[in-house]
Amino acid sequence: MKVLISIQQPVKQWQIPAEGVATLRARFPHIDFSHATTDETRAQGLAECDIAYTWILNKAELDRAPKLRWVHTSAVAVDTLCLQDLFARGVAVSNTRGVQAVPIAEHVMAVVLAFAKQLPAVLDNQRRAHWAQNEFVGLHLPWLLRGRTLGLIGVGTIGAEIAARAKAFGMRVVAVRRRTGHDAIKNVDDTFGPEQLSDMLTQCHVLVVAAPLTPYTSGMLGAREFQQLPRGALVVNVGRAKIVDTDALMDALHSGHLGGASLDVLPQEPLPSDHPLWNCPNVILSPHTSGFREGHWDEVVALFGENLERFERGEALRFRVEPELGY
Repeated sequence: MKVLISIQQPVKQWQIPAEGVATLRARFPHIDFSHATTDETRAQGLAECDIAYTWILNKAELDRAPKLRWVHTSAVAVDTLCLQDLFARGVAVSNTRGVQAVPIAEHVMAVVLAFAKQLPAVLDNQRRAHWAQNEFVGLHLPWLLRGRTLGLIGVGTIGAEIAARAKAFGMRVVAVRRRTGHDAIKNVDDTFGPEQLSDMLTQCHVLVVAAPLTPYTSGMLGAREFQQLPRGALVVNVGRAKIVDTDALMDALHSGHLGGASLDVLPQEPLPSDHPLWNCPNVILSPHTSGFREGHWDEVVALFGENLERFERGEALRFRVEPELGY
C-alpha cells in the first residue's frame, strides 16, 4: 500500500513536521510513505498512491490518481477538496475533526471576555499612558457573561466545546441546527431549525459562527440578520469568512448596532493592509490562528494513524465526510 503525504502550506503551523512523517513510518513499517514537498513529487505520488494524506486536491489532480481510494485531510475544512468528484468515484474522505476544538473554544471565550471587560479600551489607554477610570461608564461599563445568551451557528466538535465553556460562565446557550430531530445537545439549552434563525438571533447577546462552509451556510449572515441581533451584540466568526457578509458586518459596527466583532477568518487571507476591516470600530482581528497551539501535530498524526489502521482492517473511518452533508 502506498500513502502520499503532501501537506505543504504557506502557513508554517499547518505544514506537517518531519517528525510527524517519521512517526508514521515507524508505526507502519510495512507501508510505503511518500512525503512530497514539491509539485513534482506530489504529482508522482498522486499517480501511484492508494491513500492521500493532504489538505487540498482538485479534479485535475484526481484524474491523475487512478489508484486513489481514500483522502484524509489534515484540516477540518473540506472545501479545498473536489468533494463531489471524489464521491462520484467512490473515494472515501475523512477530516481532522475535533483536534482544534479546544483551542478554538478557548479563543472564543478569550475574545468574548475581552469585549465584556473592555480590554481593547484598557490596552489602548495603556499604550497612551492614560488613566481612564472615569471613562468606564455607560456603554463602556464592563458587563457579566453570567445571564447573557450565546448563540451558536455550528454545533459540531468546536461548537460543543464552546457551549461547555459558555455554560461554565453562567451563560444560556442556544443553537441553530440543521437536523433538529436528533437528540438534545449537551450544554445547549434550546435549539432552532434553519427556518427559525431569526427567532434565535433576537435572543443572542453573543453570536458565534463555528460552522463549515456549505451551500446552506454560504452568505447566511447579512444585513437583515445583524439587525435582528439585540443592539450591542457581539459577533465572533471562527468558522468560514464566506458565511458572513463582511460589508454588512462593517455597516452594523459603524452604525453602533453591533457592540463588537472578532474575526479569525477573513474575506482575504492575508488581509490587505488597506482593507477597511483594519480600521473598523470595535473589531478584534486574528490572523486565522485560533486553532494554533503546542502539540497540534502530535494529535493530528495520531488521528491519521488510527484511521489508517481502521482502513487496513476494513473498518469505518473516524470523521468520515458525508456526501449528503458535505462535511
